[in-house]
Amino acid sequence: MKNKVIIEGQVLAFIQRQAPETRQRLREALHSVESGELFPEPLENELEGFYKLKIDRFRIVMQMDSGNKGPIIKAVFAERRRVVYELFSQILGLE
Repeated sequence: MKNKVIIEGQVLAFIQRQAPETRQRLREALHSVESGELFPEPLENELEGFYKLKIDRFRIVMQMDSGNKGPIIKAVFAERRRVVYELFSQILGLE
């Protein structure tokens, strides 16, 4: 099943700042989510309701919604694995 994937500004800017090989891997992963070949994993605790997409040492935080023609998946935040959840929690005002 095909999913609609919306890439928000921070994620797009993050991808554009990466080296060409990394950009390609990030884009391929997002296309895999769109085609239904890959599904993000749910986050827990205070980030429950969000999902993570693992790509090497990077993470993309995603949010799910339902649309008229199927699921809508928003890529809302991307960063390196070691800081992604801390920064995203700060943005949400959880810390």
